Amino acid sequence: MIRRLDLSRRQDPTRNQRGKFDSRFERFLGQFCELTGLEGYESAIREFARFTGDPGSVSLGLVRVAEAAAAAEVDLGGLVQDSQHLLDRLVRLAGSSEACIDHIVRWPESLRLLAEDEDFLRSKRRRKVRKRIARSVYDADGQLLSIEDGRTALRRAYRDELIQLTAADLGSHEPTADFDTVSRTLTEMAEGALMAAHDLAAGDSIPDGCAELAVIAMGKCGARELNYVSDVDVVFAFSPETTADGEQAERARSCASAAALQIIDLISAAGAEPALWEVDAALRPEGKAGALVRTVDEFAGYYSDIAENWEFQALFKARPVAGSEELGQQWAEACLPQVWTAAHRDDFIPKVRAMRRRVVDLIDRDEADRQLKLGPGGLRDVEFSAQLLQLVHGTEVHDIREPNTLEALRSLERGGYLSGDDAALMEEAYSFLRVVEHRLQIPRMRRAAVLPDKPEALRELARMVYPTGDRTEVRLKRERDDYSRRVRALHEQIFYRPILDAAVGTGAVTSLPAKAAESRLRAFGFVDPHSAMRHIHDLSAGVSRASRVHRQVLPAMLGWLSEGVDPDAGLLAYRRLSEKLSSSTWYLKLLRDSGQGAEALARVLSLSQYAASHIMHYHGSVRWLADQDMLHPTPLDSLRQEMSELVGRGRGVEGVRAVYGREKLRIILADILEVIPRSAVPQALSDVMSTAIDAALLSVRRDLDTEHRIYDYDFAIIAMGRLGGREIGVFSDADVCFVYRPAHTMGDDDREALAKHARRVALEVTSALKSAQQDPAIELDADLRPEGRSGPYVRTLESYRRYYEAWSEPWEAQALLRARPIAGDNDLMSDYVDMINPLRYPQTLPVRSIMQVRRLKARMEDERLPRGADRRQHVKLGTGGLSDVEWTVQLLQLQHAAEHPGLRTTSTLPALAAARDEGLVSASDHEVLRTAWLMATEVRNAITLYRGKPSDSLPSDIRELEAAARLMGYPQGSAQLLVDDYLRITRWARSTMEVIFYGDDPTD
Repeated sequence: MIRRLDLSRRQDPTRNQRGKFDSRFERFLGQFCELTGLEGYESAIREFARFTGDPGSVSLGLVRVAEAAAAAEVDLGGLVQDSQHLLDRLVRLAGSSEACIDHIVRWPESLRLLAEDEDFLRSKRRRKVRKRIARSVYDADGQLLSIEDGRTALRRAYRDELIQLTAADLGSHEPTADFDTVSRTLTEMAEGALMAAHDLAAGDSIPDGCAELAVIAMGKCGARELNYVSDVDVVFAFSPETTADGEQAERARSCASAAALQIIDLISAAGAEPALWEVDAALRPEGKAGALVRTVDEFAGYYSDIAENWEFQALFKARPVAGSEELGQQWAEACLPQVWTAAHRDDFIPKVRAMRRRVVDLIDRDEADRQLKLGPGGLRDVEFSAQLLQLVHGTEVHDIREPNTLEALRSLERGGYLSGDDAALMEEAYSFLRVVEHRLQIPRMRRAAVLPDKPEALRELARMVYPTGDRTEVRLKRERDDYSRRVRALHEQIFYRPILDAAVGTGAVTSLPAKAAESRLRAFGFVDPHSAMRHIHDLSAGVSRASRVHRQVLPAMLGWLSEGVDPDAGLLAYRRLSEKLSSSTWYLKLLRDSGQGAEALARVLSLSQYAASHIMHYHGSVRWLADQDMLHPTPLDSLRQEMSELVGRGRGVEGVRAVYGREKLRIILADILEVIPRSAVPQALSDVMSTAIDAALLSVRRDLDTEHRIYDYDFAIIAMGRLGGREIGVFSDADVCFVYRPAHTMGDDDREALAKHARRVALEVTSALKSAQQDPAIELDADLRPEGRSGPYVRTLESYRRYYEAWSEPWEAQALLRARPIAGDNDLMSDYVDMINPLRYPQTLPVRSIMQVRRLKARMEDERLPRGADRRQHVKLGTGGLSDVEWTVQLLQLQHAAEHPGLRTTSTLPALAAARDEGLVSASDHEVLRTAWLMATEVRNAITLYRGKPSDSLPSDIRELEAAARLMGYPQGSAQLLVDDYLRITRWARSTMEVIFYGDDPTD
């Protein structure tokens, strides 16, 4: 006869999707009823099974339990008949948790615990779980059990409570409402296990009370929010006897360490009764390399002087849970206040945020959209949002220092730091996602936080998540995606949206005071929060369309700006740009609709003063940020045609400069946003500059030749130095030489007039390209011409030939290695190259010339390095810098280019690669020199981009170093890493250079 069965959840709307149970289910069901004498309960069991995750597995689980109960002489049939709830609870476990059934099979006596009438979640029994587990290692007379017996008793007691909690949780009609109770109960169970393990270990490893040990919980256990299966993070504090001398103190430390290891072993090591979960002590000072146990003073000293920022995040959730209560309290009083001391550091919040970004970056992309914990809009976003607000404002407001996430959200709402709607969404999403996470773990009691990708597994999960109503995987995916989307959007704005209300003075969303708003801005990297509040007010106040758009986008924009190196400069630039474009519909639409464009704009404005200033002039460039395909360099043929057309329409050099400035900015933005490789930037900048010089020469000749009626001559501009090597930086001058050739029919008088005219052309090109106002200038520098500044500004080709035949020095042949015609008449350019090739690629290089090149390099190192400059950090002339690599390559070219045509290039890296291919340098030396040259080049450009002006040394200012590191692709907080990398790489390069350049045998 069926007695008092609870069939309140009678209707399952999904039952017809599964149809009838299969023959296997029915066969095992029959066996169960026969074994237990429960014939007539079949219908009830089928009905209960429909509410489990995997109904088909129920009857097999029941048979396993029935067989184990019979073997242990436990009257399962009688228990079912006498209990209103046992059968329902047992079926829930059989259809949802193989791990729980395994425990019941090992210990059938635990069935009696499931027969209790009370709902475990609301019973007095639940409130005593900690005590029951803690006392499980004592016998009836209050004596400790042996280590092995205690291990089994501890683990059995824990799982006895676990099956009751799991059955009650699975039977909850409102699992999200009960989640907090479940999580706190799991924490209390873990505390009980740690207490029991401590007592066993102390009794075995700490004889005569020579030391006291306290177990400090960190992470989720410290915050009272454990999962069914979580690593339990702990640290161990010990105290020797007060009268202990040095030897006794060391003995106490040894005993305490042994006890700590035994605590870990009792809970986590393999055994006849399976381990519970991982006890992880890796959050202790110095991590796994640090001592397992420390005194309170040692802990306090470490957190005061050594600890990294992330360690204070872990410390924030810490609390004593087992062992000596007095020692635990001493530890808490000494260590916990240091969380708030550390939170005052200027770099604390930025480094905390950087750590979060690194964690997100490590997520496997294949499972990112299924990640409950680490994915966008997941549990970590909720936890991180709450904790970050606490760390920002908790330094002054003690009421919000709550480690538990749900309590933290509520305290932040009460304090006005989080709106009621935002707090409610966060709490609702967090509870839902944690329930889903719990349901993922329950089947096998294993860690899990990734939604299954198989439809059947997702379907079973959905049936466990939802007790009634629509229990399909479609609903689960829809609700999870909705929560994740909303949480992600809120996470991106939650820190800044209240600041807008405080700045504008509406108070519509929160009651965040202006002082608290400024504190929040300061914590997120704004050095002058008062001015930032003024900018925010001016952007968002009022009823104009622009102010409405800014109110919508500013929370996200402030977040992106704060991730840059100079948020204040970025916000000011954003305000100025927005004021200039306030009536531009396309700009407001881009801010509102293009997340990519707005985020890219924020990165550029907060990382590069150079780019920020030029965007103000070329404001159409903002459009490129929304479609980054437009940031790829314009093909040179198209660029030549555009410039030529401008010259043809009379726009002259002014039009050429405008196009040059636009294209230069395009390349710089592509560099900052990593659209093109950084190694490609010098060549792209060189090609744009060369094209502009060519067009400028065409324009000047068109005007001056017509004005003076002089046409019968060829004219060319030869790039030298970095422009010749296609290796210029953002602010590089253009080293050039000017060459012309009169027509062979021209008479002497005409040749004299032409000489003056050619000089006039060269000077006008130089002046026209330099006299830019808003457009960037091109500084033509002709100092590398024969005889330097004392020589003619422009020469005929024949004059160059005579000079080189009569007077050329080795250094001039070296300078010609980079000579590359870039503008003018093709025949003249070709003849010029034919003329200089024998000079720069000689058949043999005399020893005297080699020694002269070496002496000149040594003298340059001594004389040209700026006074007071650190040789190790000067990227151009310093140790292993650009000069070291380039002179090494150029000497190899002078020595071997005649024999090896691959060396006949004006660019450093191709020439170095050719030297490797020809066996002139080893592959390893090639890589060392190449890496150093690229590092120096990128450092130089990065510093220039951030400062907005050129620099040849690593900066001493930490912010400038950080900006350079970010622009070079380093993660946030890598300023010192950049310095270390630079010094290491260039040190190797210098050693390699000395062997190749200053070798003992100059003829080798």
